[in-house]
Amino acid sequence: MIERVVHILPEQIASQIAAGEVVERPASALKEMVENSLDAGARSISVEIEGGGARLLQVSDDGCGMGREDAVLSIRRHATSKIRDASDLFAIRTFGFRGEALASIASVSHTTMRTRRAADEHGVELTVSGGAVEHTRACAIAPGTRIEVRDLFFNTPARLKFLKTAATEQGAAAEALQRLALANPKVAFRMAADGRLLFDVPRAASALERMRQLFGARLADKMLEFELADAGGRAWGLAATSQESFATPRLVLTFVNHRPVRDRVLLRAIAQAYQTLLPRGRHPAVALFVELRPEDVDVNVHPMKTEVRFRRAGAVFELVYRALRTRLADQASEVATALPAAAAAGADDVSTAVVPAIAGNAGAGTAVQPAAPTRSISDQRDHLLRLVADAPAAHAMQTPLGLGYGRDAVTAQTSPPLAASRVPRYADLRVIGQIFAGFIALEGEDGLLLIDQHAAHERVTFEKLRGELRSGGIRVQAMLTPATMEFNPARAAQVLASLPELRALGFEVEPFGPATLVVKGAPAVFGAEGGVRLLGEMIESMGEDGFRNHGEAALEDCLKTLACHGSVRAGRTLEQREITELLAELDRTEFKTNCPHGRPVHIEFRRGQIERMFRR
Repeated sequence: MIERVVHILPEQIASQIAAGEVVERPASALKEMVENSLDAGARSISVEIEGGGARLLQVSDDGCGMGREDAVLSIRRHATSKIRDASDLFAIRTFGFRGEALASIASVSHTTMRTRRAADEHGVELTVSGGAVEHTRACAIAPGTRIEVRDLFFNTPARLKFLKTAATEQGAAAEALQRLALANPKVAFRMAADGRLLFDVPRAASALERMRQLFGARLADKMLEFELADAGGRAWGLAATSQESFATPRLVLTFVNHRPVRDRVLLRAIAQAYQTLLPRGRHPAVALFVELRPEDVDVNVHPMKTEVRFRRAGAVFELVYRALRTRLADQASEVATALPAAAAAGADDVSTAVVPAIAGNAGAGTAVQPAAPTRSISDQRDHLLRLVADAPAAHAMQTPLGLGYGRDAVTAQTSPPLAASRVPRYADLRVIGQIFAGFIALEGEDGLLLIDQHAAHERVTFEKLRGELRSGGIRVQAMLTPATMEFNPARAAQVLASLPELRALGFEVEPFGPATLVVKGAPAVFGAEGGVRLLGEMIESMGEDGFRNHGEAALEDCLKTLACHGSVRAGRTLEQREITELLAELDRTEFKTNCPHGRPVHIEFRRGQIERMFRR
């Protein structure tokens, strides 16, 4: 008889395999347990961990609790109270729904669950070891649930080898709980590690107040509130001003229907919104909340539910991008302010590398296609018009956002808010003078501002160029005498292939023989003579495939180059009239806080800071 080679795995092994998908590390187990508490309607959640969570994970809540039968069923695989049939999978309104979390955690640990419903006289205690129930008995406990998970991965030693140090695992667990706490400000959270309190935050009135509790006042005071809604959904949240940036993207926090996720569409939209506002390699701080109809988002695409799939990814990208970009266009409005929290935690200065993409196609999650060599001049101009349409056509003037962050209306009116940072109107400040022929010194209400004159004029020029493109094309200044530029044959082919892009950028150029270019006009922003010099520099820096080497990103860089070369340089002494005109133009410009490369336009020295330097 031929031996059978296909067989059914034992339940214990199957559970351990499932645990490998759901429980990657202590932080993922903690996330699942806290999400169960939130689904149970908890208003207060307390977490204690030891050894980074590998030795102990304990989650206590005041949620609805469970009866004896439900408690026993809850540790079995695919046992859930969240769905009844397959159709429910397409309208998930809870954090958990797979029925794998508790079963997977219990299969690789020593787990004790104590739970009680408010209507029951006593609670029930279950002790589970490696997935096997050891005993069930009555216990005394307040309404709610407490789950203790000890010796995680005790029966799968190979998994233990992949855990990091206790400190690293503790940090991951704290970060997972912080994300859940930020998404649920109406719930109080407490966390202790090895007997030391990490944070204890009461229920908050808003996401901003919770941001202050978790990350400190320094970051919260730099946040701008944004919101945009349409028929498809709503995008809202908090975004740091462009004056604030961080070395890592750990403070880019994204939520879909209050579920913490890491989604490429959302991260790309955030990166695109901050494009030309932050230096290369720097990242913003953003707490983004996207609210969609449950049927428009699929949360059942990842075992740990950290990824989602949108039914209309392009529309979601556009919604998030516009919400952020519109708010960042004018940061002169007051930043969001909140009353100090009763128990604020310390600031966290550091927080998925993002590849910037152009808004035109990136929302659909597809790669940007290079321009076709046969594209006509008018088509290329239309293409560039779409490229620069990432800023609102009208100047964004927004009134200060009045937010009631106090415990009640009376508190909000009687308690003074913390001092808020704001982007001033530069023309309203007193001009002290010019320093080092490169910086303009201004006296503000409570400090000294230094403006980088080149960065300021570069932003003004950049926005002018984009405005000209929106209105039909960059203004061209004709040359009295056309100039010729000669190239070697290999380079000439690359230049001739890029003529449509050069013309759309404002250079009136024509081929003259196989290796010669005739320049008849240049962008008026820096004159004909300067335009010829700039054209030579741009051609010299072109890649082997011309401007098509990087698609739209290369064209965006060309706009930055045009603005840079057409702006006043450091080292030039400005007259008072020129300073006044520059400040007035800067105030009329969107995204005025940073140059197109992301460098800051101004740096502020507060009066108190200056006085402390003199020990006053």
